[in-house]
Amino acid sequence: MDLKDIWNAAEPSKQQLPQINSIKEIKSKGLKNPLKLAKKNLLQNIGWSVLIGLIYVPIIFYFHFWQIQLFIGITFIFTAWAAYTAIKLYQSIQSNVTANNLLSELVRVKTILNQWMQVQLKVSLFIYPISVAGGYFLGGVLGSGKTVDEFLDKPIVIYALIISIMVLTPLSYYLAKWMFKLSFGNVITQINHLIEELTQVEDENL
Repeated sequence: MDLKDIWNAAEPSKQQLPQINSIKEIKSKGLKNPLKLAKKNLLQNIGWSVLIGLIYVPIIFYFHFWQIQLFIGITFIFTAWAAYTAIKLYQSIQSNVTANNLLSELVRVKTILNQWMQVQLKVSLFIYPISVAGGYFLGGVLGSGKTVDEFLDKPIVIYALIISIMVLTPLSYYLAKWMFKLSFGNVITQINHLIEELTQVEDENL
């Protein structure tokens, strides 16, 4: 999937919704503003990505083993990319929209949010094995006091690495999927509800 597709905005709806002037009026009917909630959760996602990225930086510079620097470096790049795409998504969401583009904005945000999560998960499948290997080498160096080459000298260490990758990669994937659902599942549900409500209002005024 081309990442550029994520940022393509849908055309605003030309039809007016006379019974609802803005999303603020929907909120007054007892419903929350899912666009603001989406931005809030994206901001938290960005914060965690920045924090994790800052942890990787000293590891890369302190441990002068190419295996650790390479694998942790790739993981750092992925984390930075994840933060960047989250920032772009955050900036693209307008939390207060008026009646002429309210419905299309909700549909657009739902689409790009789902696409963003799917891209993150797909890319993570290639990154997690690298991340696990980097963490394994780092732990091995710290625990044994040896170099990476010396640590990997025994076959059992190689087998343990392979098993770690096979076990932790799917676990990390499903954990990330669960965390996305925890952060944005309720947002998507609310957006779907509002789309249904707005569609009914639009149909009644045709």
